[in-house]
Amino acid sequence: MKSAVLVGTCCLVLGGFAAGALAQDNGNAYSDVEVLLDKSETTITKQPLVYPEGRQAQVTSLVITLAPGEAVKEHMHPIPLYGYILDGELTITYEKEAPLTFKKGEAFIEAVNTWHFGKNTGTVPTRILAVFMGAKDLPNVIRPPE
Repeated sequence: MKSAVLVGTCCLVLGGFAAGALAQDNGNAYSDVEVLLDKSETTITKQPLVYPEGRQAQVTSLVITLAPGEAVKEHMHPIPLYGYILDGELTITYEKEAPLTFKKGEAFIEAVNTWHFGKNTGTVPTRILAVFMGAKDLPNVIRPPE
């Protein structure tokens, strides 16, 4: 009985929170917000942001750590990827674009279907939150044939 009352109370509280959130004029349901990336419609190389179609959506998140000077081998993403630099500095070099450098606290949508590699160009370990917005049976990362 206690668990039923607890579940009911949680539903009422969360339901009230959700209703209050929907009633917000500015669309911001929270009182203290730090925007990391606001409504991006393109990747960092100005490609339109498009999700894979016709497949079950899959989201994968990782924290990638690179030592100073360490680089990730060349690769591409066939799906959108949100990146956020938790610590350090990352320079990404693209096949047809100028390199871009991101530092702690910066967010981006990675290029899609574009060969690139990232390197820690700082003096401390770089930690990257990578959120892959993929689909079932699609890889998050493709490496070139060797």
